[in-house]
Amino acid sequence: MADRISRRRLVGTLAALPLAGATGKGLAQATAAPAARPQDAGRVVPFAAGDVVVGCTLLDDPKDDHRGRGRLLHYDGELQLKNTLWLDDTTHIVQGTRFGPDGTLWAFDTFAYKIVRFARDGRRLPNFAGAPARSFANVVFAPDGRFFMGENYVGEKSRVPLRTTLPFMPGTRRLGDGHLFEFSPQAKLLREHATRVHGGMGGFQALTSAALVPPDARRIVYTSESGPKIFQYDLVERRQLPELASFDEKSGKLFFDVAFDREGRLLVVNGRGVEAYDLQGKALRSWTLPGFGWASMSPPARGAHVFVTNFFTGELAKLDLASGQVLAKADTGVRRSLSGAAEFTG
Repeated sequence: MADRISRRRLVGTLAALPLAGATGKGLAQATAAPAARPQDAGRVVPFAAGDVVVGCTLLDDPKDDHRGRGRLLHYDGELQLKNTLWLDDTTHIVQGTRFGPDGTLWAFDTFAYKIVRFARDGRRLPNFAGAPARSFANVVFAPDGRFFMGENYVGEKSRVPLRTTLPFMPGTRRLGDGHLFEFSPQAKLLREHATRVHGGMGGFQALTSAALVPPDARRIVYTSESGPKIFQYDLVERRQLPELASFDEKSGKLFFDVAFDREGRLLVVNGRGVEAYDLQGKALRSWTLPGFGWASMSPPARGAHVFVTNFFTGELAKLDLASGQVLAKADTGVRRSLSGAAEFTG
């Protein structure tokens, strides 16, 4: 990547990120999602097995490139749009979509400190209110019912120019601490883990994506968006572990999103596609997608595929991990907004 994009250009390009291959035979191409359909604002559509939901805020403020009316786009498994879920209580880019074990959909606005939820039947639920006022942007669920949320921001400022204003934690002049927060199955805050983070290209990106190591979830791996490291943390001993992968700052290596597949491989979105690692940090395979900007994906839920999103272009791709083919694509029609992907298992 470094040989094709200069570091200066790359820093400027990555500053717009959401603070979160080959085309195959039989490719399904979906049309762009409509910008607005007021008549559908209150529409309720249940989630069906294989559906995917992405964050795609309708950016509408010329002075702030992260501000706009929040929305989630609900597609079927072939990436045909089924519904638009409008969010009137968020202020900026909505990201980190994830379905919980009970079928509840979660999504995050790190600026407004909102944690949005929808029931499996498509109804809006009350926002999750059991978390402190931190810039949460992701959630992962343990087999025993506990769940973990990571802080999106760290430090006091960005070291690259931004066209938005990052929020300080209430009563402070800090964006965040970059910590991991652990909750009980009853949604009570149990503890705050002082996790180490990298900061990413902007210096303020913290624990932006995480995955529990199967099968017992005693460890968690995570990234700082656009940084060259994959971190590990022992949740039982409550201590930092050696990094699973670590590259030189000038290597051009960038990590964005992580998830484990059914074979126990760690899948990592790297801006140009997806690559797989073992738990010793050895690279096993890579899948390259067209262009740059691939930054989030759905954990593999039904078979050997993932849904991958391109923040810059607004494209969503269904990638087959066995063949490397793109089975379906959709264009949201919105650039620099698409963030997060979650597949419903049924």
